Amino acid sequence: MKRDNISKDRLVEKIYTDIGIPKNFSKKIIDFFLDTVIEGLQEDQNVKLSGFGTFKILNKRERVGRNPKTKIEYTINARKVVSFYPSKILKKKLMRNNS
Repeated sequence: MKRDNISKDRLVEKIYTDIGIPKNFSKKIIDFFLDTVIEGLQEDQNVKLSGFGTFKILNKRERVGRNPKTKIEYTINARKVVSFYPSKILKKKLMRNNS
């Protein structure tokens, strides 16, 4: 089964067809939005979008990992990861659509 992900191009097309904003301008809006979210994560480490959710930076500690096939242990370096926590509103909408 092929997954049908929503791409940036698909968002641009949807904005164009639903709202009528030209595609090149729609792409600039999406790029600006994503750049702003990234900057917010880099500076504040939290980006909250009311009614949608919160993006947070989590600091993962260094840890020991193991290859399940060979059982060889190795060190997984410390790193930062982006985590998303959906808002209550988003959760309710998703649950309503699953019912």
